[in-house]
Amino acid sequence: MTAALRTTPRLTWRQRLLRLLPWHRRLALLAAVGVFSWAFSGMLHPLMSTLQPKPAAFMPPANTLTLVGLQAPATILRHTAITKVQALRLLMLDGQPYYQVRLADGSQPRYWHARSGLEQPLVARHAEVLAAHYLGSQEPLHYSGDLHAFSNEYAFINRLLPAARVDSQRPDGLRLYLDLYQDRLGTLVDDRKAAFSSLFLWLHSFHWLDVGGPLRPALMLLLLISSAAAVTLGVSSFIARRQARTRLRRWHGRAGIGLALTSVAFVISGGWHLLHKLNAPSAPAPFVAQFNVAELISAPQASWLEDGEGLHKISLLQLDNQPVWRLQGVRAGKPSLRYVASDGQPLDELAPQRYAEQRFAAYAAPLGLGTPTSISLQRNFDDDYGFVFKRLPVLKANYGDAQHSALFIDPLDGALAATVSDSDRREGLSFAYLHKWEWLSGAGKPVKDTAISLVALVHLLLVLGGLWLWRQRRRM
Repeated sequence: MTAALRTTPRLTWRQRLLRLLPWHRRLALLAAVGVFSWAFSGMLHPLMSTLQPKPAAFMPPANTLTLVGLQAPATILRHTAITKVQALRLLMLDGQPYYQVRLADGSQPRYWHARSGLEQPLVARHAEVLAAHYLGSQEPLHYSGDLHAFSNEYAFINRLLPAARVDSQRPDGLRLYLDLYQDRLGTLVDDRKAAFSSLFLWLHSFHWLDVGGPLRPALMLLLLISSAAAVTLGVSSFIARRQARTRLRRWHGRAGIGLALTSVAFVISGGWHLLHKLNAPSAPAPFVAQFNVAELISAPQASWLEDGEGLHKISLLQLDNQPVWRLQGVRAGKPSLRYVASDGQPLDELAPQRYAEQRFAAYAAPLGLGTPTSISLQRNFDDDYGFVFKRLPVLKANYGDAQHSALFIDPLDGALAATVSDSDRREGLSFAYLHKWEWLSGAGKPVKDTAISLVALVHLLLVLGGLWLWRQRRRM
């Protein structure tokens, strides 16, 4: 007795692809969570920037300093227990000269009248006067305390800490965040902007999972991988099918094909951005100057001024391990910047270069970088140092290492504003052009924002259509 041999028919490539269709449906259910969160919040982002409150002034006030009858900082502070300070500058407030002092304990700035030597509690007054300058009005304002850490409302994108908060009495709840040590504006926030910012952080960055440690990036990566797989399997199924049975299925398939490249671009650039941030090396410890109060025996004097010079700011900085004064102002209608010794003697013309070299050396050593190949002053944002880094102008140092590293330092307080290498440039290029669509910037911000919002909306509709098809299939 012989048995008939049965051979299994070979599957065609179309049949093989269609066998993957159930996996497309399963992964799409998981991916839908990410698409709803990211597409909806992506539509919010252009709206947030459009609704961002605008200040009346963008630059700090330029009050001319009066250098008459001032006491030396050492004379004023000798009756206190203060022996060291991290920063000290002379400023004008309500027409009076004050020394503003920053101490190592991280407390609020303290103020001493530069003539009488009396300490005065001026944090609130300084913050409110500064807020009035940026608002361009004399409306009622109220100082509401300091922030020493970033929050959902005052996010890391604002960069400046500590920040003083000043509240207005406007119906929209407008408040300002200010850097009192350099008179800079951190940001303006109203109730609407605060709500949008919190919603964006919750939906786009999953900040509600911050307490979960690695759970947040793990979940985001899972949703990104599911999205990429669902798109790939969906395209495969569309190619394998000769004709979908219903109009909605045909629309869903065609829309998915039309959005496939855009979807993958969003997923790849978003995933790369997430992994790049996770693997980024820790920033070096910030440089902190230390000044011995006993060495500050000279007060700024009118004799320090050059012909036709008016000073707006005088502050201490550390150069060659010595305290020196930095004089900023205007001469002959142009900005002026000079360094003088603690007794007012002008320093040599190479002092600014040495200051930059010493500040960069403090950050380059922990990063394993050597001597910079060039140092320059950068006044504008560019591809290396984008708007996200906030601070301008900055000192830029280029290095000759394999990664072509560049460091950026805020010359006002010596803070490291950014560290950029080739890996950062590649990821930044991907994120700028594949995720944020900077290639549309030439057409104007309204065009770019409208295009991104429309694409996000179509993604939402595509997912809704897919969920409807899944529901209909479950009923069958």
